[in-house]
Amino acid sequence: MHRLLFLLLFFPYSVFSQAPDGLHVTGRIVFSDGSTGFRYVKIYNQRTGTFISPSGSFGLFELVGYRTDTFIAVGQNYSPVTFCYKDSVKHARYDLTVTLRRLQIDLEQITVTPDKTFDQIQEEIDNLGVENTDTYQNYNSMQSPITALWELFSKTEKAKRTVAVLMNNDERRNMQRELLKLCIKSNMIDLSFSNMDAFIDFCGYTDEYLQHCTFYELLSNIKTHYNYFARQ
Repeated sequence: MHRLLFLLLFFPYSVFSQAPDGLHVTGRIVFSDGSTGFRYVKIYNQRTGTFISPSGSFGLFELVGYRTDTFIAVGQNYSPVTFCYKDSVKHARYDLTVTLRRLQIDLEQITVTPDKTFDQIQEEIDNLGVENTDTYQNYNSMQSPITALWELFSKTEKAKRTVAVLMNNDERRNMQRELLKLCIKSNMIDLSFSNMDAFIDFCGYTDEYLQHCTFYELLSNIKTHYNYFARQ
């Protein structure tokens, strides 16, 4: 079947020249950067799914088909070029130069940071805790009950406390990610990076636990939790 389609696409020009919709295209491939990698180029007929490669060291090609056919020139690491003559003035044949241009991929700027050390992680653990966001932090609630009630029920103060809690949760989670990366790289656990957040939720460490256990106890606890986590 494939051989039949190939013959239909590149049948001798004399056959199609007798048909009103016959098409005969000769041309060459040119690379915008001066490359000569013609062996990596293919020109597909979209209708039949067959293709040819340019011949020789000059990128020459010859196409025979129908005027309604759409051709696509494809080169490795180059943008594809599509051409079709169904809306062009009818000629017996066409000469074409196809210029392939290098693919350009724009990537967003990224920042690569080195892994943190155990000492840096311990310092982050020591700094965990929800910040006191009360506007009047040093007042005596017995002497100023109205101020105390305002701090307790004010929507503004509640919102400030909520933000402080969320920020502390993020800091604790980020610290745990850095710790787990070190555990993974030291082969203490075989946790995939895609499961890291699920494992953090599984452990459920609080500020109080992290700040009152030794680092050795924390690593041992992580190992124990991982053994249970891996069985799920």
